[in-house]
Amino acid sequence: MGLGRRLMSTGGPGEGSGDSGDAAAAAALAAAAAANKRAVVDRRLQFANSLSSQISNTGSQVVGRSVPVAAGSAVKAYGRLNRILSENNVRRELSLRKRYEKPKYKRQRLKREGHARRFKEEVRKKVHLIMQMKNWGM
Repeated sequence: MGLGRRLMSTGGPGEGSGDSGDAAAAAALAAAAAANKRAVVDRRLQFANSLSSQISNTGSQVVGRSVPVAAGSAVKAYGRLNRILSENNVRRELSLRKRYEKPKYKRQRLKREGHARRFKEEVRKKVHLIMQMKNWGM
């Protein structure tokens, strides 16, 4: 590197030491890097906008569970989709279907789940009745 500088700065007495050329080159490189960075950001924004317009196309018919995605609310849509999946027990059904379940054990499981569901409903009704009685002043 020292040899290159000597060769570059071997001009006459009017030329400087070559540092101003280095500073100008560094400034030009910084400007080019900033322009490149802006171009990358612009391309990413264009891609995101095109993707959002494709996702939020409300005119298309979708079969199955789907959630509309408004611009900039992908997190809310993901949460809504998770809530729908948990309410419909989709993940539970998938885990049950991973392995074969013998009919005997399936009947036992369904009977057990039915009893639990009825018990839960009765408890909910009793709690609701007690809360009503409390509001009535009893």
